Amino acid sequence: MQRLDFGLSDTTDESEEFCKLLNRSALSLCYGLPVSLRTEAVLFLYKYSHNGITESFNFLRKYHSPSYSILYWINESAHALPWENPWLTLLLESHSSALLLHSLDDHLSDGSLKANHTVLQLRTEAWNRYAQSSKLFGKEVHDGVLIAEDFIDKYFKAIVDTGISESLETHLSRFRSQMAIWSLQPYLLARSFFSKDQAGLVLKMYESFGIAWRLLDDYQDLSEDLANGHISSLVYFLPEEKRADWASDKKEEILGHFREIRLGRQISDLVNSYLSESARIADDLHLSKYSDSLLALKVVEHSRT
Repeated sequence: MQRLDFGLSDTTDESEEFCKLLNRSALSLCYGLPVSLRTEAVLFLYKYSHNGITESFNFLRKYHSPSYSILYWINESAHALPWENPWLTLLLESHSSALLLHSLDDHLSDGSLKANHTVLQLRTEAWNRYAQSSKLFGKEVHDGVLIAEDFIDKYFKAIVDTGISESLETHLSRFRSQMAIWSLQPYLLARSFFSKDQAGLVLKMYESFGIAWRLLDDYQDLSEDLANGHISSLVYFLPEEKRADWASDKKEEILGHFREIRLGRQISDLVNSYLSESARIADDLHLSKYSDSLLALKVVEHSRT
């Protein structure tokens, strides 16, 4: 199978201070824990984020820059409010917690992360902060509290629905709901600064990026997902009558089929299509720097492994 990777999309000098604030917000979760758990929680976050203990903390290295820089560029294009603004601090707290929760929940539920008291308490602290900061931020947006409640409900409905859907489109629609806790913040910020229709475009733009990331991630995890029977978007590239074989002992047969249909090429084309759609919307919204970061992620190489 071909190896596929995103291109490089680094944070800009302009948004560097914003990233520091977001990282600081994530790390500060540890200081909401009982004193006896704080040191272990800090060490856990450093290790979980692949940080050396002598490095500056950077949990954002686990995420592609469009997943968080969207907030920076929306604010910059509208009012360029200082990020120390108490209202925007709530947004930072909400989004940093959401990104951490998305990762923790995924790894705790599939068993790849061992649960212990520190991790569970950190997850609880992240959720409490997320819920509180989202609600307080939402109070300053028309219908913001109701919007937050709706996004959270969509998230929980979607994450418990793990079966095979009718089609790839239905599966990806479900993923849009699965990313709702971290698409909430860009949408609420856009509702604050832009029209309702423009906010809807921001949501579509962000979800298109998220789908591109999900498709690539599923491709990179294909062998592992086949081994443990985890249903991913790639099951829809099998003939319908073969999809039930996903969680069986027919791994080599499935991989052979994927090589035959040149799955790598199909996925890279699909990923790039979603990135292009997201970048087009960003350009329409005059978010040119965000558009550049999306296009920089395009899959360009197809090397053999």
